[in-house]
Amino acid sequence: MGKVLFWIVIIFAVLFALRLYNARQAKRRGDAARDAAQKKTTATGDPMVRCARCGVFLPKAEATSVSTGYVCSDPACARRG
Repeated sequence: MGKVLFWIVIIFAVLFALRLYNARQAKRRGDAARDAAQKKTTATGDPMVRCARCGVFLPKAEATSVSTGYVCSDPACARRG
């Protein structure tokens, strides 16, 4: 009876270790997928606008809104207008 109990405990220990290993691998895959999705949205997340003074395209977050559209923060461009 002792040998049977010993093997049952060993089998459960191996199954538990495999379950922990699979859970860790699933977490890594989920983290990698989330990171890839974040990089994808970051790269294309900001719409581009054209400067009304010099015609350069820049992200909307870096542009300043004026009555004629958007302008860039380039000092040479600011002197033109």
